[in-house]
Amino acid sequence: MHLIPTYPAKIPLELAHKEELQPYLLEKRHGISEFSMASLFPFTKKRHYTVSAYTDTNGEKAFIIFGLQWDGDKEETFAMLPSGYPGKELFQDVFTKVDEINTISEVYLAEWEHQLQTHHPNMVLEEDRDNADYIYDRKSLIDLVGQSLHKKLAHALRFAEENPHRVLLPAHLARPSDMIRILDSWSKGRDLIEDYKATVLAIENQQELGLRGMVLYTDDIPVAFTLGEPDGESRFVIHFEKADTKYRGIYQYINRAFVADLPESVKEVNREQDLGIPGLRQAKLTYQPKHLLMKYKIRTKD
Repeated sequence: MHLIPTYPAKIPLELAHKEELQPYLLEKRHGISEFSMASLFPFTKKRHYTVSAYTDTNGEKAFIIFGLQWDGDKEETFAMLPSGYPGKELFQDVFTKVDEINTISEVYLAEWEHQLQTHHPNMVLEEDRDNADYIYDRKSLIDLVGQSLHKKLAHALRFAEENPHRVLLPAHLARPSDMIRILDSWSKGRDLIEDYKATVLAIENQQELGLRGMVLYTDDIPVAFTLGEPDGESRFVIHFEKADTKYRGIYQYINRAFVADLPESVKEVNREQDLGIPGLRQAKLTYQPKHLLMKYKIRTKD
């Protein structure tokens, strides 16, 4: 195992860090989809994630995750601090290395506001709507009652009618090559090389990342899959969902079928953020989320 060094030293995020990092991320998660190795590790090549350890204001071991993001064509650096405000000196030093601190939970919002007003008046904290997680009532995703949801139910039922020889297989029993085949069909005509690579990493490391899911076959052809992980006993986070869109109603079908197959203890489903993409936002809103799990970010005042 590659131990995570103490800040300011840092090391590229690796799967080998799961033993040290995963328990911490889950403890500090507070519903946030990013705070898990299943979310971070597949995208480490895209985001160039690095990680450092430090001692928080309570004297406990904590971690800082650094990464890259893009504002249009402009590359920016950011940091995530799952434990909240790290102390005045460390905060100031971290901000010499990044453009933004983000993925801040509502749980720590009041503390951040107080500390920024007191020690860092040149900083501004604001909502990060583009990265808010969509939280849905599980029963609503199964029943699909209401005008807009009824249309999705009709699409799902049409897929079932047009594909009577369909089989749903737990992802850990399916061949990874079948999921790659679906991914290849999904990616045709899309310029999403890094997202493709991230999904491959997730497929290849399902067990190590604690991912659970389902693969859909029709006439013995793999056509869709979904992968995610539990967030406690009452919520499930869906990280990856891909399908061959030449099959009408396929996304509506696998979404409903997978959610229906979750344990009865699961009451909510987190379908992650829309990233500010208009079409994705519209699609997520039409499923009528129960609420948005808001996240916050900090930048230097203009």
